[in-house]
Amino acid sequence: YKSLFETKEEQDANFAQFKPIEQRKERRARIAEERKERAATELEAKALEWDPSKYTFETDSYKTAFIGRLSYLTDEHKLKREMEQYGPVKNVALVYDKNTGKPRGYGFVEFEHERDMKTAYKHADGRKIDGRRILVDVERGRTVKDWKPRRVGGGLGSSRKLRPKKTKQEKAEARRAAALAAAREKAAANARRDDVRTNRDSRGGGAPAPPPPPPPSGGGDYRGDHHGDRSGGDRDRGSSRRDEERGGDRRRDEAPREDRHRSRSAADDRGGDRYSSSRGGDDRRGSRYDDYRR
Repeated sequence: YKSLFETKEEQDANFAQFKPIEQRKERRARIAEERKERAATELEAKALEWDPSKYTFETDSYKTAFIGRLSYLTDEHKLKREMEQYGPVKNVALVYDKNTGKPRGYGFVEFEHERDMKTAYKHADGRKIDGRRILVDVERGRTVKDWKPRRVGGGLGSSRKLRPKKTKQEKAEARRAAALAAAREKAAANARRDDVRTNRDSRGGGAPAPPPPPPPSGGGDYRGDHHGDRSGGDRDRGSSRRDEERGGDRRRDEAPREDRHRSRSAADDRGGDRYSSSRGGDDRRGSRYDDYRR
């Protein structure tokens, strides 16, 4: 039915004017590209308009130091007090925003002597003021040829460089790839360790490990080849010395069984007579009493 309302030429012309639906990712990329082109155009225009000769300064450029990365809480009095440690300060100027009146985070310090500025340039860089490490540099706007400030595309900062920004999906993919690489590296390390163990077992002939050595027979707890023998020998030597001090009790205990019984029966007879004579009891009670006392 299209041929009833449009000719072939009209259909081709309408199809050529058709634009596909723009996806969200494509729209973001298009907007970022437009902003980048607009910023580049503005920087080029400012660079063409930049003329340092129309600015006049009353300060000496070779006695002035640039102080950057300042805290927003730092004022002229605090900065002057910190810089006076390197020499007498003539003037301190902080830069503020024209619209909001808030500090921009950098300023200039003019010293009385050039040597003091060089001392601050060497030693004050990286010093901490109000919790932030400052950056100290010479005033390059009037001392370096063809120098351009940051607002017209110059400066030494790296924030003006083109850095490709990654989306959340790209960051997630990068983390996933890093985790996968770490897992593969760990698996390879485990495989290498298993190979080393296998080669070591094959070189050893696969013989089982020797059994642990038996405990020493010299007495004492077993604590190894040398600890057990030493402990046992020490205990034997200590026991023998104690036996000698006690008068040979151990040798008496090791005497024949008949002699021990004979000596005990004789002692019972003597004790029984003594106990019975004092208490009036029988001999058996006396012998038991004497044994208990012994």
